[in-house]
Amino acid sequence: MSDQRAKARDAATRVVAVCDVLAAIASSSSIDEFATDTTQQWAVEMGLIRIGETINRIPAEVLEEFPGQPWREIVAMRNFAAHQYDDLDPRRVWRTLTVDVAALRDYLIDTLIPGVS
Repeated sequence: MSDQRAKARDAATRVVAVCDVLAAIASSSSIDEFATDTTQQWAVEMGLIRIGETINRIPAEVLEEFPGQPWREIVAMRNFAAHQYDDLDPRRVWRTLTVDVAALRDYLIDTLIPGVS
C-alpha cells in the first residue's frame, strides 16, 4: 500500500468515527427538535468541519481514484459551516446529517476501508 493510500485509509477511518458520532446525534433527535436546538446544530456543524478538514488533507490524486462522492462539495460544506455559520439553515444541515453523512460513511467503508463495520 502506498504512503498516500495509507494516509487516505487513516483519514477515512477518522471520518467514519465522526460520522458515527453524528449518526448518534441524528438518532436522538427529530428535524423539529434539531431546528430549535442550537447545541445540537453547533455539534453537527463542528462534525461537518472535521469531515471537510480531513477530506481536504487527502491528496487529490487519491480522491480521483474514488469518484463516488462529491469531495469538493464536502470541503465546500466545511467552509460554509466554518465561515457562514450564521447563514446555515438547520433543515439543510439536518439533510446533510441524515442523508449525506450516512452515504459518505457507507462509501468509505465499502471502498477505502473494507472490513470496518
